[in-house]
Amino acid sequence: MTDIREGDSMAKRIIIVGAGTMGQSIGRLFGQHGWTVQAVDPTEAAREGFLATVPGSSATAALEDAGQADVALECVPENLALKRKVLAALEGAVPEGAPILSNTSGLTLEEMSADMARPERAVITHFFNPGDVIPAVEVVVAKDAPEGLCAEVMTLLRGLERRPVRLDHAPPGFVANRIQHAIMRECLHLVDQGVASPAEIDEIVQWSVGVRMALSGPFRQRDLNGLGTHLSIAEYLYPDLCDRHDPSPTLANLVGQGHLGKRSGKGFYDWPEGEDAEAAEQALRRVIALARDSAD
Repeated sequence: MTDIREGDSMAKRIIIVGAGTMGQSIGRLFGQHGWTVQAVDPTEAAREGFLATVPGSSATAALEDAGQADVALECVPENLALKRKVLAALEGAVPEGAPILSNTSGLTLEEMSADMARPERAVITHFFNPGDVIPAVEVVVAKDAPEGLCAEVMTLLRGLERRPVRLDHAPPGFVANRIQHAIMRECLHLVDQGVASPAEIDEIVQWSVGVRMALSGPFRQRDLNGLGTHLSIAEYLYPDLCDRHDPSPTLANLVGQGHLGKRSGKGFYDWPEGEDAEAAEQALRRVIALARDSAD
């Protein structure tokens, strides 16, 4: 097995297939830690964006022009057929013992690796946007993964100053997306019921649950609040929580009108062209630094 640990002088080149938003942020992360970063994307605008935001990187339109690397990562859209094709193609781009990483946010490892000659070397490493800012990475390996493969990937991620967590198995959406969507289902339900507006719910969540969750996870927070209190509230509240199995009408109507959020200029909020995202990212970095200090 190829040693891909951050400290190994041999492990310094990565191929990233998919040069969009997530590919760029993950590319920056590797580049910041001394890796040579090669992007592959058929879209010229995506390649140009990658080169502009990942210093020292290179980009090609075709995988066969990318050469060889120590590690490869697919970061293409959440299309199963496309991911299966890319993962299979990447087998020839890295040494036989090296892992092939996938940044899927919910597809199963078994489905994505079905066309690979050695599917046991595929590893899900689910980064969160932006990949060079958010520390957590969800990791899923095959049940028959080679011995030591998971440990190598976890060591690599820790060398990139990430906080990887291995999932024993991967339900749809993994952990973070399941929790995020459960929260958003209730938030949208409250909007649908006219309880409060999106801006008002943001205000409540940001300055109550949000600030607490930045410093402690849900289970630690329950311990701090008292499990008896939580059980008492759960007994009367759970039956009243939203349990609908289809998307909220509020969400569906916005998307139907082409209001897709910041990228379209309007979503739950209006987003003027040129809105500065740098300030929000710097604020996020400060919150993460505070959380890390609290955890140490």
